[in-house]
Order: sequence, then C-alpha cells, then structure tokens
Amino acid sequence: MIERIFAAALALCACAPANTPAQAQSQAPAGSLFAAEADRQWRLPERLREISGLARSPDGRLFAHADESAVIYELDTRQGRIVKAFALGESAVETGDFEGLAITPNGDFWMTTSQGRLYRFREAADGARVSFERYDTGLRNVCEIEGLAYLAAEESLILACKRNEARPMRDTVSLHIWRIGADQPARPWRQWPEAALASAAGVDNFRPSSLDIDPATGRLLLLSARAGALVEIDGDNISSARTLGIQHAQAEGVAVLADGSLAIADEGGDGLALLSIYPRSAP
Repeated sequence: MIERIFAAALALCACAPANTPAQAQSQAPAGSLFAAEADRQWRLPERLREISGLARSPDGRLFAHADESAVIYELDTRQGRIVKAFALGESAVETGDFEGLAITPNGDFWMTTSQGRLYRFREAADGARVSFERYDTGLRNVCEIEGLAYLAAEESLILACKRNEARPMRDTVSLHIWRIGADQPARPWRQWPEAALASAAGVDNFRPSSLDIDPATGRLLLLSARAGALVEIDGDNISSARTLGIQHAQAEGVAVLADGSLAIADEGGDGLALLSIYPRSAP
C-alpha cells in the first residue's frame, strides 16, 4: 500500500487553481506583517489532501509533507505545481503521524511526529529515497506536538504543543525548545493562556497546528486549525491576531517565503487541500 502511495506521489502534475480572490487586500490587519487576503491560491493534488507541514529551504524553495507517510514535496508557489517528491526510508517508505517540518541554514531537513520523535535527513532527487536519523525530544508524555520551526539564534528547534497532558497546563499554549546536538530532552520555552490568544484572534479556542519564525523580524507566527486563526507574537506580546477566512477549513501548515510573503496550507477534508499565499505588508 505504502509503495503505491509513493509511486503515485512521483507522478507529478500541475496543481489546480482555486477560486482566485476577486481582489487581494493590500491593507493588513492591525499590526500584521501580512495582507488581509491571499493573492494566490491553488488546490493541491489528491496525494496532498492531508498536507501537514510547510518549510522554506535556505535558497527560498517551499517544501511540504503529508500526515501519514514520510514523502517530501517541493512546491512551486508561482505556478502552483509540485516540482518533485522524495521519500524517507531506503527499503520502505517510513510511516507515522508527521506534524511539522523545518529546514536549517545548512540544509538539514527536520520532521517531527505528534509524539515528538524527530527525523533528520537531507534533500534528495526526484523519485529518490533517503536515509535518516531519529531523535527523541522526550515530549511523548508531555504533550501532543503539532508544529516545528528552526530558531537560528539558539541553533534549536521549537515544537508547538496542541494538547498538554498535565492538567494544570491544559488551558495554555506552550512551546518547547530542543537544542540540536545536545543530548538532552526538550524544555519549556514559552507559554500563553489559551484564552488570551483565542480572544485576540476572535475565536472560541486556539490550538496550535503549525508555527514559523519570520526571519526579518524574529516574530513568531502561530497557526490554529480549529476555528482558523493566525497570531503574530513579538517576544511575549501579541502584535496581531486574526480569524482566517472561510476558505481555510483546516489550516495545518505555515511558512514565510523568500519574498517575505506567507504561505498557509489547509487539509482537504472531503475535497482537495489548499495552498494560499498572503503578500507582505510590512518590512
């Protein structure tokens, strides 16, 4: 079954354009780095229906993965198509509950499972399979992970908790930090009351589904699939928050592109997944 999934992934085809917004608004919500409306949108192929993570490479390309099989896709954000696909696992495609992707400046790819197991690997050619290394962040019994980002200032990975296991932490949004190369478990990094983020975004609840760090400003970008919301945070302070449009049925991936614009990917549910690009509105 997995072999057939990967074989299908390698049959590259153009993504179908979604209903293009009639007029993308250049004016951003208060305090936001990004425009209020997307100016480009595409429906993605069936094999990316359960798209989960997005990450930008050091040379500016966008990569994505789906939820259950470790196949990595390069996406063309100007033509709306899949450029190539490669898989983790030399004899069989690795499977798991994959929930986030990050790429370091030296070109290392990192992917996390919902239990905080990390995979490190390198980019491969179209149709190739690549070996990988596995690491344990020690978060399996701490929280359910949904989101991964690279923090250059500390040469570390930031992991976002969708659901905390400890009862006193259930009403908080918490992030953990795991230093690359250190033989130590991840440790708490930042946290906020969930109610504060939800209220700022105008939604009933806020459960992280993805995160990224804007390289120009260091601003933290937190996405919530439930109710569809985006929160931008400087330090510990909320700089901007918004409810996403009705087209964002289940926002699962976020990444800042080379030109400063923002990519958001939504799972397809009963339809096809959606990739949306929001222009930059602030330096």
